[in-house]
Amino acid sequence: QQGIRPDEMTYRILVNALGLASRSEKALEVFQQMQRQGIRPNTVTYTALINALGKANQPDKANEVFLLMQQQGVRPDSITFLVLMCAFRRSRQLHRAESLLAVMTSHGIKPEKVHFGVLRRQRPAETDSTPSGNAAGECRQASD
Repeated sequence: QQGIRPDEMTYRILVNALGLASRSEKALEVFQQMQRQGIRPNTVTYTALINALGKANQPDKANEVFLLMQQQGVRPDSITFLVLMCAFRRSRQLHRAESLLAVMTSHGIKPEKVHFGVLRRQRPAETDSTPSGNAAGECRQASD
């Protein structure tokens, strides 16, 4: 084929847009296509896919991508940890979100106020769409 070949940024934009459109499976397909084309995803692209999967309530898949990222030698950043923590929070797995604080520290990343905010527990009558303190809002901001 002739024409413009997509690069890492093109794929990143597609993965992010598909995640925002709640099309996590398509985002994963595009990500895999990127890899088949020999284009190496960076931290931002991995984070966009983790975010898409987390928003689709697929925390286990999001965690698999997080682990793959590290196996491929791509270093997670503060935002990567935040979106994965939010994925666990959405699925009411706060213990898994909390365990990421130690992983962050082992990567030399100091947890910030926003990371601790995600861990605020919900009152029993609340749903994920209702902020608990500011935790749900922090997850919404992280996914934008």
